[in-house]
Amino acid sequence: MKHYFWHWDESRGDEYDNWGTSDWYYEVADDESYNRVIQIYQSGNALFYSREHIEDKYGILPEGSFGCCEYGEEPISAEAFNKLVKETSFTNVSNVT
Repeated sequence: MKHYFWHWDESRGDEYDNWGTSDWYYEVADDESYNRVIQIYQSGNALFYSREHIEDKYGILPEGSFGCCEYGEEPISAEAFNKLVKETSFTNVSNVT
């Protein structure tokens, strides 16, 4: 698995637009598919998506291939990603794996 960080400097443009800008954290499989994604918003709201939790009223696990770094994503360590998984209180899920 590979892990990446990206800051999205725009709001959502939907009913949750007031959450503000967001930081995205990706866990990408060897085949470049998305395994787990964390979105942390300026408001403090945080979303988690995985192959076990693909979609809900807030969003969806991205489909297709990651296509590394076309938006300026930066590599991060697996440890940093997993620390976020453990320490973040998510708006959309209570039990995270």
